[in-house]
Amino acid sequence: MWHGSTMKQYKSEMPFLWKPKVSCQNSKEQFFLKASKSQKKLIAARLGLKALNDLEVKILISQKGDNLFLVNGNINAEICKAVENSNESEDFVVNDGFQEIIQLNVPEDRLEDLANEEDNVTEFYTNDTIDLGEISLQNLSLLLDDICYDFQDIEYREEISDRSTEAQDGPFSNLASLLNEKMGAKTRC
Repeated sequence: MWHGSTMKQYKSEMPFLWKPKVSCQNSKEQFFLKASKSQKKLIAARLGLKALNDLEVKILISQKGDNLFLVNGNINAEICKAVENSNESEDFVVNDGFQEIIQLNVPEDRLEDLANEEDNVTEFYTNDTIDLGEISLQNLSLLLDDICYDFQDIEYREEISDRSTEAQDGPFSNLASLLNEKMGAKTRC
């Protein structure tokens, strides 16, 4: 994925712009982001959540080379999601890490080539600024995709399990039970 100043900028619900101070190999900076009440409402709407009760992100940025940065983050979010086909909601906590390798100041005419050949770099920017808030939200969205998929998978398994119970309690279940009892009685004699 690439971002840049000439492309239409997406307005983040939780902007936190960071620009490297000095080009110094192995320099590190740490940040703590906490969503405000109004930001939480906007983020919940963007991610299709009933509510986002809390969102905190810890980020450590390390410079790995010329315009190359390693972003390690940890997301802690309290989420309320509506349960499909129900008036109920489900509360859960997301607490997980993410990692991005970001290349800044990439010439626009090289974006596509670099995106196709660079295996390690996850984000390319044509400018010298990273929106840490947006990166955090994108990673929260990815984590939610995984978590919500797991919830749907569990619900699906429960639904299948309920169906198999219904099949056992079908119209001939009493007859099958009676047959099983008789067969059991014959084998005991």
